[in-house]
Amino acid sequence: MRGSLNKSLIASVILGLIISSLSYFFQPLFPFKSIAHRGASAYAPENTMAAFEKAVDLGFDYIELDVRMSKDHQLVVIHDGDVKRTTNGEGFVNEMTVEELKQLDAGSWFDEAYEGEKIPLLYEVLEQFGEKIGLLIEMKSPETENMMTESLSILLSSFIKDGLNPRAIKVQSFHVNEIKKFHELSPNIEAGILLSKPLDMFHLASYRSFASFVAVHHPLLSKSFISQAKLLDYEVYSWTIKHQYQFSIMQRLKVHGIISNEEKKTASNQSLAINFFKRGQELIKRSFM
Repeated sequence: MRGSLNKSLIASVILGLIISSLSYFFQPLFPFKSIAHRGASAYAPENTMAAFEKAVDLGFDYIELDVRMSKDHQLVVIHDGDVKRTTNGEGFVNEMTVEELKQLDAGSWFDEAYEGEKIPLLYEVLEQFGEKIGLLIEMKSPETENMMTESLSILLSSFIKDGLNPRAIKVQSFHVNEIKKFHELSPNIEAGILLSKPLDMFHLASYRSFASFVAVHHPLLSKSFISQAKLLDYEVYSWTIKHQYQFSIMQRLKVHGIISNEEKKTASNQSLAINFFKRGQELIKRSFM
């Protein structure tokens, strides 16, 4: 008798999981802003003009890029504080002048076809892409980089004065105080907080006076968090999506923007089956947590 009850219970759980998975896949997909992570970095070396041009060609809505300060106080586009990973040189960005940085090859590490790509300056990116695509600019270590926040505000303001649409620019950072400072300096440019750990409603509310969006590491996202953020009128972006099946998960959570290395592609029958399997795994894990 007990064996029959256990079998019935297991069958009910399995049936419930199947129904949940099916209902999940038939939910409508929420539209989103497509944001190219460090440019279209699956196709070209990250944070280079080649990656940014590829993002435009692929139809992304925004380019996400990183800025640091050079020794001679110029805003340069590079993710790491050290040039070793993405160039043929060695040394720290803030200990090198623009002239020294421009001598480095920032492309051949990715593929020989990109040999000769240079580390861009932010003003060069604004000149070439400011009218073509939105730009999501991340300040790297602004709390230790002398005058980064002020320099960024001045540079962006000069381009806006010359006709660049301020709505085409967004600025983000993990450093809340620097984002608050940036907003005070440039209130006409949208600013946002990057999150790599959970944030409670109190802190979300306290940031709202100077931040209009939050960019969240995707494993932290849930319907509950997004509902709380939307109550406070935040936009929510997810980072960084690296697998095709994750796009639909983010869309069903109803994020406003997806930061990814490549664009969302049309699902094949095989990818749909993989999506179903992976989503089923998630549901099973949650059922026994």
